Amino acid sequence: MRSGFEVATVLCEAHVKPVPTRAAAKGKPLAIESGMFRIRLSLALAALVALVCLQAVAVRWGATRVHAYAQHSRLASDILSELLALSANKQRLRVWASQQLMGADASLEARDRLLAQMQASAADLKKLAARDLEARRELAADDGVPVPPEVAQLVTVTELLDDNIVAVRARLLQLAPLDRGSEFSTVWRELNQVFDTARGRDLRELVNGAIERQRSVVPTARAATERGLDLLRLQSGAMVLVTLVAAVGLAVHLGRRLQRPLDRLLAGIQALQSGDLGHRVAIGSGDEFDRLAGHFNAMAAELQQHRSEADAARQRLEDAVQARTRELSTAHEALQHIDARRRQLFADLGHELRTPATAIRGEAEIALRGADKAPADYKQTLSRIVGGVTQLAGVIDDLLLIARAEAEQLAMRFDAVDLPALLGDAAEQAEALGAQHGVSVHLDEPAQEAARNATVHADADRLRQAVVIALDNAVRYSRRGGTVRLGWQLRDDRIEVLVKDDGIGIDAEELPLVFERFVRGRRARSHRPDGTGIGLSIAQAIVRAHRGEIRLDSRVDEGTTVCIELPCR
Repeated sequence: MRSGFEVATVLCEAHVKPVPTRAAAKGKPLAIESGMFRIRLSLALAALVALVCLQAVAVRWGATRVHAYAQHSRLASDILSELLALSANKQRLRVWASQQLMGADASLEARDRLLAQMQASAADLKKLAARDLEARRELAADDGVPVPPEVAQLVTVTELLDDNIVAVRARLLQLAPLDRGSEFSTVWRELNQVFDTARGRDLRELVNGAIERQRSVVPTARAATERGLDLLRLQSGAMVLVTLVAAVGLAVHLGRRLQRPLDRLLAGIQALQSGDLGHRVAIGSGDEFDRLAGHFNAMAAELQQHRSEADAARQRLEDAVQARTRELSTAHEALQHIDARRRQLFADLGHELRTPATAIRGEAEIALRGADKAPADYKQTLSRIVGGVTQLAGVIDDLLLIARAEAEQLAMRFDAVDLPALLGDAAEQAEALGAQHGVSVHLDEPAQEAARNATVHADADRLRQAVVIALDNAVRYSRRGGTVRLGWQLRDDRIEVLVKDDGIGIDAEELPLVFERFVRGRRARSHRPDGTGIGLSIAQAIVRAHRGEIRLDSRVDEGTTVCIELPCR
């Protein structure tokens, strides 16, 4: 039985393969073209989008109309409130004027306050009237009716109010209590004339008329707003109902058209999941699903054809894997045996070579103290013997160190070591070798104060040996006149010792093999034929015994950088 993932993968692969039909037989790829169901679906979506857009336009238009009516209603209420406030303040000023004429206690602060309130009301009325005129013009344009003349008349009244307030202010500032014998009625008529007249027009009649008109306009505007809201609710409900009915009808229609072919395809997929590759989907609708069913049937036939081939291939693969596993097991056992023999070889080689080498060195030293021959002859001959034996003993020591490291028996004497002093000693040793090859060795002190006084927990002799190996390689594989730099730095809780040269470098494909024993690269052999190829292996064994890591980074003809990373503690 195939898993769902396998079936899905095969479906995807079969979808892009041509169905073996008449068109495919002619060499033409079979593609699924736009059919009737896709056209129906596109038309249904277009109709729904059109209904939604129409609904949005209708709601937008109705909301705009309701907003305009509501704004007009608010303006009418605000204008009425300001007219009433203005009329009340003017009446209070009349009372104040009568008290002032009769010599009663009339407060100047009350007069100034009332005048300021009247002026503020007049300014607000002027703004409200202008806004009301603009709103009424928009409504009139939408309704196709003229603007009522009383709207423009209100604007005229607000302009007259400014002149009237100025005249009233000037007259009240001159008003003084009447003397005895003066006629109160004459002065009062003259004062009323100032209060009620502006530019020769009866302002009192105009204001009272505006108040009455606004009182009649406010309920009318509110009623228009309510009608607009009712109409908007009716339009929105009708559009929602139409859209809902259309959506339900289209969904039912498309669902019926979609259900039957989907059921057939799902039945075919379930048959494939259960392993019945002989199942075929019925064809006959003539739409996109019919062509998809054709692809499905072609895929099922191809799967049925390849199942036997896959089973046979799987069996062959299992047989090959078993045979290869047996070969690898045999090779692994052979490698283990070879590795054990190699370890034993190193141990035996070190033991067997050290004994004669020690004897030769002893004989050579005795000969150096002899007197049968000329001392110069003895020294010349025996010095060569001592040098060769010393070199042989060094190689043997290196081999023993590698063998002990592999056996995890490398003896280490750890102690607190002054790293700058140790690196200074290593640099001095390298300078002598560098002088022979024309290469200068520099010790670079770090900028970090903590690094200048760094100490590490290490075996000083072994660590110095690893650093000297890196310096020796840097000197030997540098060109005459080159420079080798030795430095160190702190990085978090680690210390990095860096040996950099500008020598011949190492090829990129040989860089992963530099720590293999007895391996020397092509450029190294060409530059210096001598060498054993075990120096870096020894350095790696020493560094790992210190729980550290050693890395190389090299560029051909640009130089090599050796990084020895050690823990601080």
